[in-house]
Amino acid sequence: MKKLLSLLTITFLFASCSKTIDEAYLVPKDAIGVMYINLESLSKKSQDLDFSKLSINTIIEDKAPEEIKDFVNQLMTQDNINNTFRKEYILGFGSFKRMSGVGGLILPIKDAASFEAFIKPMIDKLSNLEKEDNVGKDNAYTVYSDREFAIGYNDKTALIIGANNYAAAELKDLTDLERQESILATNYFDDFFDTKQDIGVHVTSTPLGDTFDGILNAFSGFDIDLENNNITYYGSFENDHLHTDTKLKLNNDIKSLIAYDKWMTTSYSKSMLNALPNDPLVVTKMSIDFEAFYEHIVSLQDNKLLPVQIREELKKNMERSDREASKEIGMTTSDFTALFDETIMFALTEGKTVKDSVYSYDYYSREESYKLIEKKVPNMYGAIAIKDKSKVSNFLSLIKEKGAPLQEISKDYYRVDNEAFVVITDDLILITNDEERASQMKNNGQLTNNLSDFKHKDKLSHSMYVYSKGNIGAITNDFSSSLTNMFNPYGRYNTYDSNNAMSKLSETSNELYEKYYGEIHYFVDVDGSESFLYTKGGKNSLIQSIKYGDELAKTMSTFEDDLKEEEVTEEVIEEIIEIEEVEETTN
Repeated sequence: MKKLLSLLTITFLFASCSKTIDEAYLVPKDAIGVMYINLESLSKKSQDLDFSKLSINTIIEDKAPEEIKDFVNQLMTQDNINNTFRKEYILGFGSFKRMSGVGGLILPIKDAASFEAFIKPMIDKLSNLEKEDNVGKDNAYTVYSDREFAIGYNDKTALIIGANNYAAAELKDLTDLERQESILATNYFDDFFDTKQDIGVHVTSTPLGDTFDGILNAFSGFDIDLENNNITYYGSFENDHLHTDTKLKLNNDIKSLIAYDKWMTTSYSKSMLNALPNDPLVVTKMSIDFEAFYEHIVSLQDNKLLPVQIREELKKNMERSDREASKEIGMTTSDFTALFDETIMFALTEGKTVKDSVYSYDYYSREESYKLIEKKVPNMYGAIAIKDKSKVSNFLSLIKEKGAPLQEISKDYYRVDNEAFVVITDDLILITNDEERASQMKNNGQLTNNLSDFKHKDKLSHSMYVYSKGNIGAITNDFSSSLTNMFNPYGRYNTYDSNNAMSKLSETSNELYEKYYGEIHYFVDVDGSESFLYTKGGKNSLIQSIKYGDELAKTMSTFEDDLKEEEVTEEVIEEIIEIEEVEETTN
């Protein structure tokens, strides 16, 4: 059933539609989450794509269960869809009732008869569904249901409802909502629905606040208003990029606990770009007022929204932290935060090639083997803005005396555990594993080829900014996996089955991503975040995303085949080993 519903939803994504949202009155006011899909814009943006040539069609034909094949071949035709559905928006929602979830989709249809004909093949195969006629508002709905699933329709609208129990009753109640009981009566709906966006999602805490405010206070002592916290997400497929926009609106209680508007800043020093290389794969910038952040943590000791036991424990821990810091490094926590200015920047480059050894074991011959390989180890550069060079220098000298693994190369230039280098300048600390560029920074006060001409400097004005040339997930994963043996040229690790299906899947997935997508820009401010994911060659982002998903599905299908072959091979190996062990025992 879930697969059928998913396919049904996918089908709707490629119908065309108008700019009305007549079915909004069917979404309950107490919905925690609401979403809409702008089918008109998606249809126009994908009109140059020939869906019949996608690999997913062959995959369904070759591997899908017969019921899904029948559903696709008999029902998911363009004519059938056009004859059944009106051309408007899809709405979805999720709510929380009776300590369990209720969710549904709301679909515009042309008339009851066409929708009945559309779902009949599916209904015929679900013999356990109960049918009710002339129910719901004005006795105009027909409903098919079991305990957890219901599908109902009148001459204008179809609803698909999932619930833990009483799905049909939930559906019928929705058809009879008054305006003041629907989402139309909320204080966010009008602002939320934006026809310029392809997808919109809104999540609110208000319904949960109604339920849990008192419970939270009674059992934990938190005196927090949980209502009126809202997150709105929009996604849009633009000509050459995917754009997402997330807006955050919190109530005063939650704001007082987080206070991000007090310690999140937007400042940065342009000189920090001189400490980063001009060829980065990844650049990250974060602006935090460390002193303001510390002051906020201190203020929580008197914030009566928190239970008294939490406030008292926080006070004790901070006092203990100050005592220990004063003893160990000669300054309090507050003094330590005052060393730093408001910006941290980080960059990652492709790095260098190092040697490594690969160990494998042949279960047929029971022989071990080793192979020398070369692999890329990325270089990392972290720059932290400072306020007082002398105090930072004294601090590093002090922790070195206390036993920190620092080797002083020259004044304000250290090697850390033979794996990284630290350089202190007048306005920043540079930490890197690139010895050549660390020396440049020490000798010249900047890198020879630096990021001062970064073409995206305008985006550094955000509180947090992340730039990546390619698949940031793959880049950072490669970096983190290499950290453990970055400077161990002959480290041994077992890569038996290193060319197995999972490795091939990961490699192919990364190649596909690089084929379709290029730069990504992501930034965060006090009121939310935005991202821009650009396509290769500035191509239509929706079509590129569909093609990427299609090739990924094909890759997954091949992965499943390879996995089955590996499982068969492993079974054969195990049988051979068992036979050999029996023969050895016998002999």
